[in-house]
Amino acid sequence: MPVVERQGRRIHYSRAGDGPSIVLIPGLGSGARLFGTLPRRFARNGFTCAAIDPVGLEPSSPLPGGIFDFTQAAHDVLAVAKTLPKPVTLVGTSLGGKVALCAASMHNDCVDKLVMLCSSAIQTARSKRVYRWFELLCTEIDGKHLGELTAPFLFGETFLTQKAGVVDNIIRSTKPSAESRAFMQTQARALQSFDGQTLCPQISVPTLCLAGSEDTLTLPHEVVATAAMIPNAQHHCFAGAGHSLLLESAQAFDHVTEFARPRS
Repeated sequence: MPVVERQGRRIHYSRAGDGPSIVLIPGLGSGARLFGTLPRRFARNGFTCAAIDPVGLEPSSPLPGGIFDFTQAAHDVLAVAKTLPKPVTLVGTSLGGKVALCAASMHNDCVDKLVMLCSSAIQTARSKRVYRWFELLCTEIDGKHLGELTAPFLFGETFLTQKAGVVDNIIRSTKPSAESRAFMQTQARALQSFDGQTLCPQISVPTLCLAGSEDTLTLPHEVVATAAMIPNAQHHCFAGAGHSLLLESAQAFDHVTEFARPRS
């Protein structure tokens, strides 16, 4: 598996396919495994797809000082993007969308487009309580219950009803280690102080903000408000989908693919 080094930080990532590049940036407490078969699906559609294991989560290096920093995480993403064929589209989900926003705001010439999935630049009283809830899940609850307690919020009602067996399998496979729970905790703390509104006007690349109509973690109107702050950003809300958008909606996957494809 490829690895890139940056200022003593080792960033591991998967890579599949050939062609223009997509960099998948995972959400809270997650690494490349979060995306399952998505890298191969993008590869079959003519892309080079890299999925990142963020610093703080093995096999990438530990977090310096045990503290998650969005700016440093954004530089890690850019370090990976520089190794890939151009043009490069950053695709971040939830927390990963905020990291991608930070990276795109740095005006690095290796970033061609930005996609934020179920991710908002806006900090609200409600979102702070959501992030505090995640922090408490890591510190106050037995890790063996984490999958069962988060599933009702990570997926929309439609997916929970129609794909109950898939959800059960995901819950059974959610077995966080002490290290991964500590990583999730420091990310949840960082989220409570993150406010990306000042970054939005700095974005100069084409941007796509996507929401799920059944998402209860990042509300659709928060995605709309984020898109309104980014120059010339597009937004779309997919019916019958929740927070795990590309898993729940084939239409959302197709929308990202079409957006990322270079224009002739």
